[in-house]
Amino acid sequence: MKLSWKLPRWTQQEEEYQPGELVEPVKLVKPALLVIALIVAVVVSALWVIWSAHQYRLLFNQQQELVQQWDELQVEWGQLLLEQGALAANSRVESVAIKRLSMRIPDQVEVIRDER
Repeated sequence: MKLSWKLPRWTQQEEEYQPGELVEPVKLVKPALLVIALIVAVVVSALWVIWSAHQYRLLFNQQQELVQQWDELQVEWGQLLLEQGALAANSRVESVAIKRLSMRIPDQVEVIRDER
């Protein structure tokens, strides 16, 4: 059993070329257009690669700046939490109430319960 395939018509030569024989310009149009199309495709794909690499670099730099900004905000948030904890401490609230507002601890404390 022998397998054979027939090549498409466009791949076959119509006539054999003889050395020294001139080739008609019409026969060169199809290969020239194919070569030009391939060159254009290569140039376009190269420009696309250059553009996408540039976009990647821009986005990567922006992402790095945002990560750095996020780190700085995390540090500031931690400092604000510590400051809030220090300002809201019971001893500080009591000392500010005594000094600035002239408040004092009551002599007698009554607890009222709501019993329903």
